[in-house]
Amino acid sequence: MIVNTACHLVMGFLGSGKTSFINACIAHFQHQEKWAILVNEAGQIGIDEKLLTGNADHDLAIRQVSGGCICCTSQMPLQIALARLTSEYRPDRLWIEPTGLAHPRELIEQLSAPHWQTALSLKSALSIVNARHWQDSRYRDNEGYQAHVRFCDVVVINRFHGLDDTQKTQLTAWVKGLNPKAKLIWQAEQTLSEDNLRQLQQALKQSSQVLAERSYYQQISLTSFAQSHAPTTTQSPTAANDDLPFRYHDVQNGYQIIGWRVSADWTIDMTVLMEWLLALPDWQRIKSVVHIKHTHDEQWQTMNFTPDSLDLLACEPQTDNRIEVIFLDNTIELDFDRLDTELMMMFGHIH
Repeated sequence: MIVNTACHLVMGFLGSGKTSFINACIAHFQHQEKWAILVNEAGQIGIDEKLLTGNADHDLAIRQVSGGCICCTSQMPLQIALARLTSEYRPDRLWIEPTGLAHPRELIEQLSAPHWQTALSLKSALSIVNARHWQDSRYRDNEGYQAHVRFCDVVVINRFHGLDDTQKTQLTAWVKGLNPKAKLIWQAEQTLSEDNLRQLQQALKQSSQVLAERSYYQQISLTSFAQSHAPTTTQSPTAANDDLPFRYHDVQNGYQIIGWRVSADWTIDMTVLMEWLLALPDWQRIKSVVHIKHTHDEQWQTMNFTPDSLDLLACEPQTDNRIEVIFLDNTIELDFDRLDTELMMMFGHIH
């Protein structure tokens, strides 16, 4: 059976604000339709899902593919996750949020395959640009950073309020130089203005020209593909409640990633944890969901930090604590054993 699901790709470099943008869309639009979200993370433990669910006031299906970029590792996790979401949940609209280390061109070529068109109505590919990052030549001149703008239909620019008129003109020219056909939306801080809503409503209705121009794959049956693969492969190797603590140190596409999962029973002082994390060298992204301790009570909190934004939000109790840090440079000397010992000490456990 063909499932007519509108599909949107929300791309953007590390810390661009993809999750915040999707949360804003959930707040304004999701009550009108049945939505599903597929989140891809470079790390192995999966945290972004926890940062999305807080704003949903209706049924919202969220699936996660962790452990590397879905356009680099293998198409299999992407295919299985998409097939199961469309065939089992039957959403009206599907959002795909790839990792900030994704290669947009390769991912778009995968999604333009005719077998996706048997189940998905491919709509806009959006790219989120953090204007503060753009001001830094390390981002602006980076080919990987530029790729997120080259291959999209809509560029959503946020955190631009510190720019003067000349800088805004330069940013517009930079975008148009990379992608002359892209539509620009200047997003209000942490929300969506009435003008943003009108622009997005129009963009969400239109079919993607970027995706349409790259449709050349052989026809395959998506429904039969979903039925022929086991559902457990959509989860990361660490998704189950397996032996804890789990820790890892990895290098992907020139970036270092460290992460931990520990028992939900373990608690930590949030102030001490924040000070420790923020003192780490040259970090690019910090994400966590942790069980924090106070004098009189205990609660759970999510942490979503970039070099220019620190977001904290209370959340429901989770199955475990999760912490992940991405570093801008893979040449940074990290004593992972020392960092692991320090974190275990903060949780009150040494193993």
